Amino acid sequence: MFRAGRYIYRHFTRHTGKFQSHYTQFMRNPPLLSTIATLASHYPRSSHLKIASIGCSTGAELYSVLYTIKSLRSDLHITAQGADISDAVVEAARRGVYFPDVPAAEGGLYAAGRAEVAGADVPSLVKLLEPLADGSLRVRDWVRESVTWRTADATDDKLPELFEPQDFLLANNFMGPMDDHLAERCLRNMVRLVARDGYLVVDGIDLDVKTRVLTEFGFRPVLMNQEEIWEAEGLKTGWPWLRWGREPIDRSEADWARRYSVIFRRDDH
Repeated sequence: MFRAGRYIYRHFTRHTGKFQSHYTQFMRNPPLLSTIATLASHYPRSSHLKIASIGCSTGAELYSVLYTIKSLRSDLHITAQGADISDAVVEAARRGVYFPDVPAAEGGLYAAGRAEVAGADVPSLVKLLEPLADGSLRVRDWVRESVTWRTADATDDKLPELFEPQDFLLANNFMGPMDDHLAERCLRNMVRLVARDGYLVVDGIDLDVKTRVLTEFGFRPVLMNQEEIWEAEGLKTGWPWLRWGREPIDRSEADWARRYSVIFRRDDH
């Protein structure tokens, strides 16, 4: 069944449905956020960490990561940056204000997608998002502090000149709709942004492209909560019939650990 599914995906699905959007969501993958925070907690007390989100969209993912880490380790000194190709969504991220059930990315280069916050989820997000009088929600000041935002093209070979090496580099869900050659070029930019012994968080990209590039650069998969992270996002069902569908974990694959991981550590030893 795995072989049949992979044949269907590779020959009929992977080159269809290349639809780019600015969709993002707060607390989208709780096991992933929890694992990132656990890895950050291993740094010594009062450490200085650099975290960047490339393809940050309207900021929900980076804010969620910062909230989760700071809730666990308030002593860490974090400098965070978000970058996206669209001026409009970068400005939305900078404002950090969201309306329930309304996408904040209207006017971006791509489709806005779903809202960052569903109305039903508001009560569970009050520690992260402050309710305002007009019904909107604003990211709380202690989460937004020390975050900067910029417009940048992730496929530009000069991208690494804009960033210092990062301890955590988030590069999720924007390379999947790209043609393989462009996604590979982009991922090669991403690996250049990761500090020695730092972490690359990459998802929503063709698995063959990801596995080939990260093997070449010696990135080691982090297996902590691997299965929970892989299965957490309900929107990624539908494989092999949907391009963005999540391929089930197949441990008979020679490099299954790297293929089905989302978090990787740069190991230069």
